Amino acid sequence: MQMQSGLHGKLEELGLDEILQLVGVSRPTGILTLKSRGREAVLQFRDGLLVRASSTGFQQSLGELLVQRGAATLAMVQQALAIQQQERFKERIGSILHTRFKVDLLVIEQTMREQINNVLMTLFAWTDGTFDVTTCEVETVDGAYLDPVQLLLELGDVAPEQLAAVGIRMQQELGDDVGCASPADLQPVTHQVSEPQLPVLVMVDDDQSMAEAVHNSLQKWFRVATFNKTEAALVQIDSLFRKGISPVVLIDLIMPKMDGTGVLGGLELVHLLHRNFKGFSCIALADFQHDEAIQEVTGLGCRYLAKPRRGKTDGEPFASFMQQLQSILQVGDGAVQPERLRSEESLS
Repeated sequence: MQMQSGLHGKLEELGLDEILQLVGVSRPTGILTLKSRGREAVLQFRDGLLVRASSTGFQQSLGELLVQRGAATLAMVQQALAIQQQERFKERIGSILHTRFKVDLLVIEQTMREQINNVLMTLFAWTDGTFDVTTCEVETVDGAYLDPVQLLLELGDVAPEQLAAVGIRMQQELGDDVGCASPADLQPVTHQVSEPQLPVLVMVDDDQSMAEAVHNSLQKWFRVATFNKTEAALVQIDSLFRKGISPVVLIDLIMPKMDGTGVLGGLELVHLLHRNFKGFSCIALADFQHDEAIQEVTGLGCRYLAKPRRGKTDGEPFASFMQQLQSILQVGDGAVQPERLRSEESLS
């Protein structure tokens, strides 16, 4: 399953590092467009790998970098650009330089990765604006790509605001007006779960009252993180698995899909998790019977549990639901209750 065309949102709600993690899990082929304060950036992906990046806020061409490296002369680059224009841009500049001017392909690939990395790093300074994903075919020079997830892993525990500061510094070094970003603009990414002593349970449900009620009922035995959007949950689950943490995941099947359409977004998320994470524990929930969806999730090894109707978080139906859920999770008032971690933030 690929990231669906039409996925869009605000950078204030989903930071660039979270978007890149989502791309890494979904492995799309297509274009991610970012817009912020009159600037626009276009990132092209093939199977989740970043193969081309451009930004109106960071003008750095491949030819310029090749000249700086001594791999090509200015005259060669100018001739290649003229050929590209004469042939109506049917061929990429890197390909022209290699096939007609014998520039080393390995050097071109390495230089393109450097260019992509430089553009990408400046985009961490874009802390507000919009993003949009469109699936389509993209072209690339073989080997000229950057794995955005690997880049994030190499950056390690660098805070989002520090990444933003790096982006601002890189843009300012080139004389770019980054849009008067101030420290107040550089807010840390939300929805983070620090490594816990208790097992982690992630609940994905757009019924906020239900999510809060389950959180309150299970917080004695789990560090519970709740999400009302499947894409945000996917980013967090991916981050946990990369830290060696295997969460229990409760997913409401009846939610919007990542592209904002349909009503089986929870089922979409189950398929993504099943494809990308071995041995994950999942309990699918729904407040009305959808036989085909239930058959699909149980066929993928998930448990299924009917939950009370939206907003019904008191009375016998909810009590019965929680009793069944605790039985599946093998917790309850009679179980040994480990010391609960102090909650640092509300993850809803």
